[in-house]
Parts: sequence; structure tokens; C-alpha cells
Amino acid sequence: MDELKNKVNTSSRIQRKRKKARKRFWRVFTIVFVSVFIIGGGFLYGTNQGLQFRKMLVGSVLSTQHARYVKYMGFLLPQSEIDKLKKAFYHPPTVQTAVDSINNIGSKQLNIHEDTIDTANYTAKILVISDPTTVHLVQSRLPDKGQALSELISENQGIAGINGGGFVDRGGTGSGGKATGIVISQGNVLASPKGDRNIPQLVGGFLKDGQFITGKYSVNQLLNLGVSDAVSFGPQLIVNGVNRVTPAIDGAWGWAPRTAIGQAKNGDVIMIITDGRFYWNKTHRGASMSDMAQMFEKYQVTNAIAMDGGGSTTMIHNGQLLLKPATDTAVGMRYLPNAWVVIPH
Repeated sequence: MDELKNKVNTSSRIQRKRKKARKRFWRVFTIVFVSVFIIGGGFLYGTNQGLQFRKMLVGSVLSTQHARYVKYMGFLLPQSEIDKLKKAFYHPPTVQTAVDSINNIGSKQLNIHEDTIDTANYTAKILVISDPTTVHLVQSRLPDKGQALSELISENQGIAGINGGGFVDRGGTGSGGKATGIVISQGNVLASPKGDRNIPQLVGGFLKDGQFITGKYSVNQLLNLGVSDAVSFGPQLIVNGVNRVTPAIDGAWGWAPRTAIGQAKNGDVIMIITDGRFYWNKTHRGASMSDMAQMFEKYQVTNAIAMDGGGSTTMIHNGQLLLKPATDTAVGMRYLPNAWVVIPH
């Protein structure tokens, strides 16, 4: 009888989570729909700026777990334009980091500096980590469920961190599920596409000496380069000092809470997150990918890539949650498949 009650309670919790997720989507969708009429049809449908704005609105839905609802947004864009957004979203152009041109960075004294950037559309929290060899990709110890970032940090004796790559989330419950793509943690290969180490994927990762690289690599290529930690996601923001965010990329991803990681010229690791989706601050729609790239440029970052965003976006430093994540769970943050964690030597 107790077992039956537990099953019923678990099923009820899952249903409540799904209802909340649908409610959040329709709240955002309603805001989008109302915005169309407030801003005015002349601007939206008669100017290039209006076209890009419409793309951003569609991209804001495309980049969520509710991408299936994009088919109802034909009033904003014709199918041909939606197909272009999907191509930019699922198959963004990539460039390899010029590994040979990077100076040896190596280990430095560890310091973590915290910054905040406030804008009308989002708040950003930034961590500047002086020693890149202390940043590692750690994975949930649970087979089919993620862990809160706070657990991933404490269990690995870390002091700071952000969420990492994506995951398969059957039912949209935010369970953390199974990590997707490539996952390498401190030299150990934890996941590869279809179990094949020769399939290239867009990744961000650190070499053993602390150099951060991004590009489309297979597991075997990464290991041959000497990568110790890597995870799949994207799109690329800055590669070899060049801003890689185009209007197509911006439109495909829209506005949302964001997470990204990169490395400055001097070797510092830069972690950035933002709020969004009117969740933490009711006036903040979130950041675009170009917003993220521009913030990295302020820190003279040479290579940077986006990690999983939306409800996954989380940052903790010295035990403090720096922005309230756009999700509802018992622990106040999403369960993650993996995370970038600062682990002192």
C-alpha cells in the first residue's frame, strides 16, 4: 500500500511540474503575442529591424524545451524563415580554436573575482577565475538523474561553478536526465555521440595546461590534443578573438537566461550567466547571444562558447546562489547532468 501511495505521489509531482512548465511557456507566449500588437505592425513587418525582432521572438521559443510550439508562430514568420532559424540553431557554423597559436598558460595562484552587469533586459553575474587549471567538468553520480549545482560543487570539493551541457529530458520534468554529446571529465570519457569516439561535436574544453578551446571535434581528436575536460553545447561566441555571433545565430536563439564560459588573453577563465524569461526580474526578457559575446569582449576573451541556458542557468560562488534560476524544484535550481566547477589544487 505504501509503495502504491509513493507511486501516486510521484506521478502527481511530475504532473504538477509539467503543468507549471506549460504555464510558464504560455505566459511567455502571451507576452510575445501582446508585444506584436503593442509595438506596431508597421515596424514589425515593414522594416529590417522588425524582421530581426520577429526572428528573436521565434528564437526565444525555439531555444526552449517547448520548441514544438514554434509551428504556431507562423503569424510572425513564413515557414521558409523559420526553417532558416532551425538550421542556424541545430547546425551553426563552427571554427576551430587555433591551438598552436596559444601561449602556454599553466597554473597560477587562484583568485576568483565577482562582477555584476545590470541592463534594462537582464542582470549578468560574472566570475573571473585566475587559474584555469582549477576548472573541471564534473558529472552527476546518479545514472539517470542530474544533481543540483550545489551538490556537484560540494561533492567535488569545489568553491564555485556554473551549469554545463545539455541533457535528454523525457517528459520535460527537469530531472537532468542523461547528458548529450561529448562529456570528458579530468581525462575520463563519460559520454560520446552514439557511443562513437569518432563523431565530431561542437564542444568547449580545457587542455591539461589550462588552455581553453572550442570547435567541432571527436572524442579521439580531443584526447589527442590533450584535452582533460570538455562538454558539448553551443553556439560559439568568440573564436580566436573574433566575435562569431551573426544575426542568424542571434535570431535562432532569441532571448533567455544564458550561461557561457570562455578564456581571456591572460589565461583567466570567464564564466557568465544572466537572468531572463521575466522570471527573477519581471522586466527582464533575458540576453541574446550577441549580448553574451559583447560581455566577453569587455574581458578580452579570445575563445568562448555558450552552455545550456534557460532553466538550467545557475551559478554558485562560496555557497551563494548568485541569481535565482528560472525553474521550480525542491532545491531551488535545476538538476544538472554536469557542471563546470572550480576545484582548488
